[in-house]
Amino acid sequence: MSEVFLLGVDGCRKGWLGVLGRFEPEKGRFSGEEVRVVPRLAELLALSAKVIAIDMPLGLPEEFTPKGRLCDQLARRLLGPRAATIFTPPPRQAFLFQGYRKLYQAGVKLSRQSFNLLGKIKELHSLLESSEKLPVYETHPELVFWSLNRAPLPSKHRPEGLKKRLELLLKTGLFKDLPSRLDQVPATLKVDLLDAYACLLAAKRIFSGEAQVLPPRPPRDRRGFPMAIWF
Repeated sequence: MSEVFLLGVDGCRKGWLGVLGRFEPEKGRFSGEEVRVVPRLAELLALSAKVIAIDMPLGLPEEFTPKGRLCDQLARRLLGPRAATIFTPPPRQAFLFQGYRKLYQAGVKLSRQSFNLLGKIKELHSLLESSEKLPVYETHPELVFWSLNRAPLPSKHRPEGLKKRLELLLKTGLFKDLPSRLDQVPATLKVDLLDAYACLLAAKRIFSGEAQVLPPRPPRDRRGFPMAIWF
């Protein structure tokens, strides 16, 4: 099989950050990666990627569930001290409300982090529901890094945490362009870039049949999207 394109996507302050990798199945590695920062997710989903792994919830419950989906609960157990990085995603009913106070008054007690991502989640779901089936999978960078380290990592917002994540990605031997791409992005995007590379690694594992998934037999929401995290 000739090379295929795989895509890792993470949300960022400027919109969305995607790393498009040219993957060579016969060699089991990437021949290069391209970084794209775009204001609209549609620009990334329109790329000819065989697998798209995104750090954003796909399958959503209809109503608010305090501890989140089963996949969120299982992910927190794995991450231990880093469990707080797995937030409870909004239910689909949250799309109907304007403003954090109105959501809270309606009994949808989201964290501020979850509420702040609501716009991006709505953007993703609008694209998924208005397009033909897209090869999009939910992932989470912290689970990918946990799988590489098998132990908790320092916060990615601390220098030692950022350094360790870079070392883990480089140790895979998959990403030849990562050091130069990291040098090219502004300091405000370095954390997002490493997260997007972790998503790209998840995309590679999904494509190659190597990924783990929580839970092993994912339930689906009412729109047919799996409530699962791949890594």
